[in-house]
Amino acid sequence: MKEIRSEGDRKIVKLEDGTELSAYAVIVTVGGEPTKLGVVGEKEYHGRGVSYCAVCDGAFFKGADLAVIGGGDSAFQEGLFLTRFANKLYVVHRRNDFRAQAILQDRLLKMDKVEPLTPAEVKEIGGNGDVKWIDIERDGKRERVKVEGVFVFIGFKPVGRHLFKEHIDHDKNGYLITDQYMRTSIPGVYAAGDTRAQLAKQITTAVGDATTAVLHAERYIEELKDIERVFPGEPKDVAAETASKADLLVFAPGEVILREGEPADRFYMVIKGEAEASQTGPDGAQVTIARFDPGDYFGEVGLLNDAPRIATVRAKTALEVMALDRAAFSRLLESSQATKAEVRRVAEGRERLDRR
Repeated sequence: MKEIRSEGDRKIVKLEDGTELSAYAVIVTVGGEPTKLGVVGEKEYHGRGVSYCAVCDGAFFKGADLAVIGGGDSAFQEGLFLTRFANKLYVVHRRNDFRAQAILQDRLLKMDKVEPLTPAEVKEIGGNGDVKWIDIERDGKRERVKVEGVFVFIGFKPVGRHLFKEHIDHDKNGYLITDQYMRTSIPGVYAAGDTRAQLAKQITTAVGDATTAVLHAERYIEELKDIERVFPGEPKDVAAETASKADLLVFAPGEVILREGEPADRFYMVIKGEAEASQTGPDGAQVTIARFDPGDYFGEVGLLNDAPRIATVRAKTALEVMALDRAAFSRLLESSQATKAEVRRVAEGRERLDRR
């Protein structure tokens, strides 16, 4: 994959061979790449003793002397895993003090088979087809340490943000920022796994991220199509933006969605099921004034007039609605004169039904 760009409500994915794919939603799972030492022998012995994943390769080194390079949580977590297989484990760090959590340091460094080498820098990795040693420098002197495996954990570079032609929110380390639904700052773009900002880099967390992203992306596409069907005059990019900010709410039969007299704060579109609006009549009884089916909307009167709700709306059947806050509703109207005119026309008709 070479780049991703937005065109209206679509995401265009350009592959390395020039092929372009079009989709309503994209889930970015490109992860990243480990930071390399950049020393002689590292590239040559990658896969022949040099590794960046203890869980992947540790079992191949049962009974061997190994070196873990790094001083952070990742190095110590992977080092703890390697103690299951290693005869001897060296922990090489270029500073005097490790950066890993104290509990990780205590668990790893207290083992008899573990020896810290600090402050020390790896200068070369060598062998005779497979890794046999590393040269380190400490206290101004170079020394050779015999090992059969070198596991490097000195950092990780996420690559997701570099795929985008437009700005996408990311943290100072380059990880994509998402919400709990894996949504990024670009409508219709989701991120999962190691390419997004999170605490753990594990297969289980990545799978959980991806599951959440898939479910919400599917919902986003449905909401996008609903918006475009109900408001065909909306620019495609605004429809996408609106769908990305919508909340899907579910109500049981008889449950109140909004109540007469309450402040107006949201706009609703019916996705599935039926709802009905009622007002309090002169005798105090509820009088039905409108019914809403899929594709209908309500809540616009109070928002347009900046006034309390003129009716109570209840779910008549099991109900799913798309809810927009005031800002998203205003954006929807401002971007299309046709949408604004239609919503105002509907609102004026409903105001005439006001029996109070």
